[in-house]
Amino acid sequence: MSWKAKLNLNKGNEIKFVSKFEAGHMGQKERYTYEVLDSEGVKVGSVKYVVETSTKAPFSESFSVTQYDASDNKVVFERW
Repeated sequence: MSWKAKLNLNKGNEIKFVSKFEAGHMGQKERYTYEVLDSEGVKVGSVKYVVETSTKAPFSESFSVTQYDASDNKVVFERW
């Protein structure tokens, strides 16, 4: 299942990539930012998707996705 399937989007909404930021001395934390746009292209929210990779074997990964509405209230938060 894609992380995008975890989002609470209204019919006609789409997500648009905004930026990527890598943190950590080995880039082990990748933060992706997206905007949620309605069918007319108006921003109605945002999404932050984070991938964290352990720097120690077996180099496991963890993921989280947070969706915000237009007022920056959390709509969805999941970590796996």
